[in-house]
Amino acid sequence: MKIFFEESEAVAASKIKELISAINPGVEVVKITLQDRIPVQRYLVRKGTRLFPVSVNDIAYFYVKDRFSCIRTIDGTEHIIGKSLDDIELEVDSTVFFRANRQFIVNYSSIRQVHACFNGKLKVWLSPGIAEDVIVSRLKAAEFRKWLGE
Repeated sequence: MKIFFEESEAVAASKIKELISAINPGVEVVKITLQDRIPVQRYLVRKGTRLFPVSVNDIAYFYVKDRFSCIRTIDGTEHIIGKSLDDIELEVDSTVFFRANRQFIVNYSSIRQVHACFNGKLKVWLSPGIAEDVIVSRLKAAEFRKWLGE
């Protein structure tokens, strides 16, 4: 039997291992990291009473609109998804998607341009466009530039 845990659960995992190993020495406790996770390949979205899959390759960005998490596809179609951006951030490939702020997770290929703003913030223009400004804070700007390949 194997027990998997994340890095943030290391202390609890070691205590569990001690307790279980006294009962069954064949138990193995394995630490998993974000790099070990297999990224989601598609999301199931609802349109009325119909459900259909949307491939992550077709997603330009995830965003929050009126307290709902949404997907905007490359062709500009909008879908509501029943997951939080926090959950989505953990599921998608971090080499392709970046959490720009609390409202947006952007696909690398959907970024048209990036402008430096005051105080070290970055403003991102996406394709397809969106009425809201996508701002990367000065605290995340260096990480965003590195992710872009600077």
